[in-house]
Amino acid sequence: MKCLIVYYFNGHWIGEEVSWKRSGSGTYREVSRIEVPQSKAAIEAFAAENRYVIEWRGNIPTDTPAEAKSA
Repeated sequence: MKCLIVYYFNGHWIGEEVSWKRSGSGTYREVSRIEVPQSKAAIEAFAAENRYVIEWRGNIPTDTPAEAKSA
């Protein structure tokens, strides 16, 4: 499984895919930004579909504007 870092910033969900690289005798994480769905439930479905493990970062809102509109 791959790691997906997700955080909420300025009203948008941001996703970053983590790739592990080798360097000399160790490893390091290389992070690249990817487009993710704009609701927590859709992000969880996206992660399951693409075999990601989610690493939530920062304050995760309980009710985002995209989820509020659909309710």
